[in-house]
Amino acid sequence: MAASAAPCAGHRQGRRQRLELLGLAAVAALLLSRPDLATLAAGLGLFLWGMTLLEDAIKRLSGGTLDRWLHTATSHPGRAIGVGALATALVQSSSLITLLAMSFVSAGLVALPGAIALLFGANLGTTTGAWLIASFGLRFELAHYAMPLLALGLLGRYRLSGSLAGIAGLLLGIGLLFLGIDFMKLGFEAWQDGIRLDGLAGDRSWHWPLFVLVGVVATVVMQSSHATLLLTLTALASGQLSYLPALAIAIGANIGTTVTAVLGALSAGIAARRLAGAHVIFNLVTAAVALILLVPLASLVDIVAELVGLAETAWPLKLALFHTMFNLLGIGLMLPWISRLADLLERHFPEPARLPLTQARHLDSAALNHADTAVSAMEQECRRLERRAYHLLCTAILLPSAEVIGHPPQRSTVEARIEPDAWPLVNARYHDRIKPLLAEILAFQARIDVPLTEAQQHQLEALQARSLRMVEAVRFGEVLQRSFLRHAAPVSPLREAHDDLRLAVAIGLNRLAEGEEGLAITAPIEEIRGHWQNELAKRLREHHLDPWLASSLMNDLHQASRLAAALAEPTPARS
Repeated sequence: MAASAAPCAGHRQGRRQRLELLGLAAVAALLLSRPDLATLAAGLGLFLWGMTLLEDAIKRLSGGTLDRWLHTATSHPGRAIGVGALATALVQSSSLITLLAMSFVSAGLVALPGAIALLFGANLGTTTGAWLIASFGLRFELAHYAMPLLALGLLGRYRLSGSLAGIAGLLLGIGLLFLGIDFMKLGFEAWQDGIRLDGLAGDRSWHWPLFVLVGVVATVVMQSSHATLLLTLTALASGQLSYLPALAIAIGANIGTTVTAVLGALSAGIAARRLAGAHVIFNLVTAAVALILLVPLASLVDIVAELVGLAETAWPLKLALFHTMFNLLGIGLMLPWISRLADLLERHFPEPARLPLTQARHLDSAALNHADTAVSAMEQECRRLERRAYHLLCTAILLPSAEVIGHPPQRSTVEARIEPDAWPLVNARYHDRIKPLLAEILAFQARIDVPLTEAQQHQLEALQARSLRMVEAVRFGEVLQRSFLRHAAPVSPLREAHDDLRLAVAIGLNRLAEGEEGLAITAPIEEIRGHWQNELAKRLREHHLDPWLASSLMNDLHQASRLAAALAEPTPARS
């Protein structure tokens, strides 16, 4: 049955590829027959490409500065809104700020209410794109400025490295944005005598939801509200689109931005899904209010435009003003409800009651988008691995972890009766709880592909080194446990030495948990090792100990020393 399913899947894939090729051929034929559409499509492609390069360059040049700035800002809702708006205005990408906020929430760096406020600010900040395009992009021949930027960006991108290459990427992205805007202007000018979008407009109320839907679909397809607004502004400026439909499309573009958050949350954890839900609710509520009040808001825009000295026919600038005003209205409506919204989302997206023991809790894919969140996720998961290793090492020396961690271990606990059947085998627990989690940690670290500061790189190296040392110690503990269980009987000739050794290891673990390192951890074990090496020689001479048992004890002492050395090994210094 599986064999028959494979050819069917291959057939479906082949049919899909043929349909895609036919679709591309049809689009190519259309663009070849309509140079105006080809110019418009080329401009849109260049604009989206420029946005992608610009976002990537900003992430690389920030070197974690943007991450820390936004993290600090989320302590107060008002500050979070302001910083979210400013950050989005600077990077011209609400998607970047949205994904960053999702990363912070997933990594546990910020609380949900602060991240929600940050998203409110990002929605406001994205309106600056409409202002820039309406103010400059539609008034100047941007291709004239694009060419030197493209030349510098292309040369620098392939000839330079480090931060200079990042600056070159920034110039290349800006140049492509400029060229894309200019191409779209040319496309709409050439299209002026063809299909007219304003023929779809009307004065009836049911027209506005249709244009909102156009804005939603355009933003979802292009994955950029800036691109939708650019198309709308250029169509409005060239007379292809009338004023009120353009306002409705701008409302739809706001709704369409939620798709980025929803798609980002699909592969993320519960916290990111809550934030995506907040983004959807905010944009839907804002859009509904703006659509209901479309005509009154348009009249208010006319009044404000007249007060600030805008011309009556400055439709692109009026659209930018409308875009800002209805986002401000949405923030004003939703700001008092942030805490309740966060509570509602936490109830509807509860944490799972119990995760599988082998599953990582903090290694969310959303955390990979930014340096701080990636390092924080690694740190939290390594701490989980470390706690499991502590418990397993206590199991290896046949002592409850509560008697080892938190207060100095007592000899009376070590000398208590041992029930071998009560202790799970370290080897089985290692394969169930330690190895799978270590594999996830190493795989996550290998996927980190964002610029890291020297301190962040050093922190990741230290976390990995400490985790590997703890796992190595567990493997030594596995060997010790087998010997301790074989000689657990009170009458065993090795019980006395084993009790001394178990207590010494327990003291080392206790000190390690308290933050001590080096000799503080190895000294108790080395002291016991030296004592029993002398004692073994004496008992062998006096025939009080079997040579076979003596060799077993020597091996146990050696394994304990290796365990202590693994725990005490200092983190490698960065040269």
